[in-house]
Amino acid sequence: MRFQDNDFLLFTGDSVTDAGRGRPVGEGLGEGVGTGYVRAVDTLMNAFFPDLRLRISNTGTSGNTVRDLAERWQSDVLDLKPDWLSVCIGINDVWRQYDMPNVTHRHVYPE
Repeated sequence: MRFQDNDFLLFTGDSVTDAGRGRPVGEGLGEGVGTGYVRAVDTLMNAFFPDLRLRISNTGTSGNTVRDLAERWQSDVLDLKPDWLSVCIGINDVWRQYDMPNVTHRHVYPE
């Protein structure tokens, strides 16, 4: 990867990404980007590329499926205009079939 000065890296997805991030867009010190892997990436990127002044943000939302992400894609991704995007989502697509078995309109099947 070839990062440029002031590149904006955006992470989005479900609870794996959310990890207690700040709202409406998690960024900055403390728990801004959450306590999960986005914080680890933020720490490493700033350690390895301190001169690039990379901006890292998190719009992960706990409980989301790919359908939920599609509904918020405009506001949580496109409107923010990231230079780089990481999407980590999917566990709830499977889990909804077990925790909400009778709510089939919320299920996301492999096909």
